[in-house]
Amino acid sequence: MNKLLITLMGAVTLGITLPSWAGPDWQIIEKARKDKQATQVERHKDPYEAQGPTAAVNKGCPPPLVLPLDHGPRAQTTPWQNRQIKERHEAQLKACQEAAK
Repeated sequence: MNKLLITLMGAVTLGITLPSWAGPDWQIIEKARKDKQATQVERHKDPYEAQGPTAAVNKGCPPPLVLPLDHGPRAQTTPWQNRQIKERHEAQLKACQEAAK
């Protein structure tokens, strides 16, 4: 009886732990993601619209401005360079908005 109980408990333990060893099937997940994106593109007929609201707004416009660090012991630029970058970015945004009209 004791050997039967040990064997039964071992089989149950092994049966419970086997699914935890199996990881996600990345090929199936990636295929499902691509299929979903393809159906959205077909439905909307506009790839920017299928990607979401942020991509639809930025059709050819420059991405949001992120300035490098201009102070501290490991500064990457100077405040003057950041002002120049900001002015160029504002000019690009203005040109993009005028082109969209």
